[in-house]
Amino acid sequence: MKNYRLLVVDDDKHNLMVVIQYLENQLESDISYEFLTAPNGKLALNIAQKTQPDLIITDWDMPQMNGIELIKAVKQDEVIKEIPIIIITGINDAAEDLRLALDAGAVDYIQKPVNDIELYARVASALQLYDAYRTIKEQKLAIEEQKKRELGSKTLQVYEKNQILDTVKSKLEAFLLDLKPDDRPNGKAIIKIIDQSIYQDNHWDAFKEQFELINPHFFKILTERHPELTNSEIKMCAYINVGLSIKEIADFMNLEYRGARVKKTRIKQKMKLDPEVKIDDYVQELGKG
Repeated sequence: MKNYRLLVVDDDKHNLMVVIQYLENQLESDISYEFLTAPNGKLALNIAQKTQPDLIITDWDMPQMNGIELIKAVKQDEVIKEIPIIIITGINDAAEDLRLALDAGAVDYIQKPVNDIELYARVASALQLYDAYRTIKEQKLAIEEQKKRELGSKTLQVYEKNQILDTVKSKLEAFLLDLKPDDRPNGKAIIKIIDQSIYQDNHWDAFKEQFELINPHFFKILTERHPELTNSEIKMCAYINVGLSIKEIADFMNLEYRGARVKKTRIKQKMKLDPEVKIDDYVQELGKG
C-alpha cells in the first residue's frame, strides 16, 4: 500500500474538512492518506519544513501568509522546494490569476466550489508525477554514486600501477649500475618508457577532468563555502568525495599517514563543522543532485 502525507491549508475549518472528506471518500484500496492541516501559510510552511509532506493543498486567501506567498516560500527552501502544491480559490479565478499561481510554482489550480472527483483526480495526478520525479532523482543519484565508485577504483588502479613501475624502475637502475657502460643504453631506454607510463603531475588533471563529469558542481560549491581551503586541501576533499580511505589518500598525495590525518583534521577545522559531523559524510554530500 502506498502511503502519502498531505498538508491541507485553509483558514476556514469547514473547507479543510470538505477537502479531507472528499479525498477520503475517493480513496482506492491500495492508497492511504495521512492529513496534516494548517490555518495559514505561515504555520503551513513551518509544518512542511518539519514533516516534508508529499503534497500541499492550499487556499489562496488567508491571513498572515496567503497561498501565493506560501508557494514562493516553499520554492525558496532547498529542502522542500520540490514538494508539489495545488492551490484552491473561489475569488481569484481569472486567467491572469491562474498564470500568477503557476508562475509562483503551483503544479495545479482548482476553483471553488470544489468538485470531489476533480479534486481526487488532480491530487492523484500530482502525486504520480511527484513519485516519478523522485524515482528519476533516486536513479540519477545511484548512477552518480556508481560512477564515483568507479572513478575511485580507477584512481587506485593508476596509483598501484605507478607503484609497481616505480619499484621496477628502482631495481632496474640498481641493476644497470653493475653493468659496463656499453651495456647500459638498452636499460636506459626501458627506464624512459617506464617514466612515460607513470602519471606524475598530470595525474591530477586527468582525475579532475573525469571527476567534474560526474560531479560538475563540487568544486564550485566547495570553494564558495570554504574559500580558505588551499589547492592541496581541495584535492584531498575530491579524493574523500570518491570514497578513498585516508591511507589511500596519503599514498596518492605522497604524504605520511599521520600527516594525511592531520591535514584532514585541519580541513574540518577550517570548515568549522560541528564535532558530531563527519567530514567524509559532509564532503560526499557536496554537489549532489
